[in-house]
Amino acid sequence: MGRPDKREPGQIRALHCALGQLNRADGSAQFSAGNTSALCGVYGPVDVKVYDEKLDRALVEVKFRPDIGVSATKDRWVESAVRSTFEREVLAHLHPRTLVQINIQLREGDGSVDATVINATTLALVDAGIPLKSMIAAASCVVLADDTTAVDPTQEEVDAARSTHTFAFSSSSSTRPQSGPVYVDSRGDFTMDEYNRCHDLCAMAAERVLAFMRTVVEGKVTKEALISTA
Repeated sequence: MGRPDKREPGQIRALHCALGQLNRADGSAQFSAGNTSALCGVYGPVDVKVYDEKLDRALVEVKFRPDIGVSATKDRWVESAVRSTFEREVLAHLHPRTLVQINIQLREGDGSVDATVINATTLALVDAGIPLKSMIAAASCVVLADDTTAVDPTQEEVDAARSTHTFAFSSSSSTRPQSGPVYVDSRGDFTMDEYNRCHDLCAMAAERVLAFMRTVVEGKVTKEALISTA
């Protein structure tokens, strides 16, 4: 069965990113995959309320707003996914008794929302200069009714899928994403073989996302270097 937008099963949509979109944030990124777009702003490290203070590390706080309407249970799940992923990656021990606040707004949702939000968060944290163990790249995949798998699904494909899977992979600046994901969310009816196929498709897609991220960051560094020497 062909895909609605004529892509191959392992083909991701076009990626776009703009850094520094929010003037009042310490760092920000708008990341888009096809028609799915998320804007992430990072504030911190800043002072934290005494009752939230952690003596040995920074508190990582995540707030997510959907593109339409008020927040629902599924939006709390996105917040939890981002928090659990980046609490382990932010070098929070370098800034004890402070707060790193991550605010995310979904600008447009057309499938692969979790992955897009995670990718936007990575680039916003980098833009803010928040120290990380490594960069995080995420991708989503679906198993369709005819048992085929498709990476970076649109919402139409998500709605028609038997199961959906999102994987986030950790990588240093000099290595490819590791085989073990740092975040997994699998839902629906699927076999272990289908799960493994989705894992492998997402791992390959995450490599391409990571390469794109590096290009974005390198462009930012080059631009800042040119400005400082002008």
